[in-house]
Amino acid sequence: MPLPSKRKPEHIAEALKHWYEQKLNHAVAILDVGVPSGTGMSSETILFNLDPGGMKYPKVARIRPSMDDWPVFPVYDLEAQYKAMQFVGARSDVPVPNVSDVELDESILGAPFFIMDRIEGQAPPDMMPYTFGGSFLDAMSAEERRDLQRNAATVLAKIHAIPLENEDVSFAAPNLQEPLRRMLKEQREYYEWSRAGLSYPTIEAAFDYLERNMPANPGPVVLSWGDARIGNMLFRKSQPVAVLDWEMVNVGHPGVDVGWMVFMHRFFQNIAEVMGMPGFPDMMLEEDVIADYVAAGGYDPGDLTWYQVYAAMRFAAISIRTSRRQIAYGEAAEPDEPEQLIMHRDLLRSMIGLS
Repeated sequence: MPLPSKRKPEHIAEALKHWYEQKLNHAVAILDVGVPSGTGMSSETILFNLDPGGMKYPKVARIRPSMDDWPVFPVYDLEAQYKAMQFVGARSDVPVPNVSDVELDESILGAPFFIMDRIEGQAPPDMMPYTFGGSFLDAMSAEERRDLQRNAATVLAKIHAIPLENEDVSFAAPNLQEPLRRMLKEQREYYEWSRAGLSYPTIEAAFDYLERNMPANPGPVVLSWGDARIGNMLFRKSQPVAVLDWEMVNVGHPGVDVGWMVFMHRFFQNIAEVMGMPGFPDMMLEEDVIADYVAAGGYDPGDLTWYQVYAAMRFAAISIRTSRRQIAYGEAAEPDEPEQLIMHRDLLRSMIGLS
């Protein structure tokens, strides 16, 4: 469910106009304020045009959500996202949009925000999922979709190729030691917050599975995009032109992002098939994504089973929070039992060997 905006466009325009005029020391106009549709679950995104004197500059404001109104995460470090995009943009040719300003003063828009350039492109939508049809992927040939997949995997390889030695990556993680153990601990803490006192045996069984089956050779320590999936990229045809949504940035191992990218398509494909739609069964297959990633210079993570279970567990913990938000907003009914909030419960159970 996209995060609803409670701000009026005219109020946003007025506030940004005053903010820019103080920064630039001359008059500006803020035009065409709007909200994108189809994606976005954790932060508020505002589109606008900045006119500092006769020319329009398309911009995007990412605003921290209200922490009193069903946030997806207990802590939302907007400055970390800003720093992550600056870090990647300065050290690679990964197409992150230029981020021009971060504002931590909540009095401007009611919450901290940062500004980035708006890039024209198309993203495979989450709502409704691109596997349901109706997106730009429908008009592509199988080979064009394969090329899109290859380019997405190449983006991961380029992010992971950025050297971290002697770099300050405290915006992403407190240290570089034992990333998988630390990330599992962070996910347990998130689950404890998200579950709000309820029990979800499938998620707890997934944690047990992950603890018992830790990868022996996870590979190099890399900057992890976190929410690494094609729905967080903008494309022109099959070429990525913007890599977005860095709120889950971390320091991990290559398989974390590769497994998330494979699993998230698997999740959307599974929903489509359950509902009797064909989706794109030939996209984002594990062996193909690994081959594309390795060909682009990435470390071969080998079997992605552990990383896909980790992704499925992590997404399940997030989904119970977002589903609870839908119930609170009156957009969904309370289920008969809590685990019905996990849309991929049966898939996750099959992945960890539960009937």
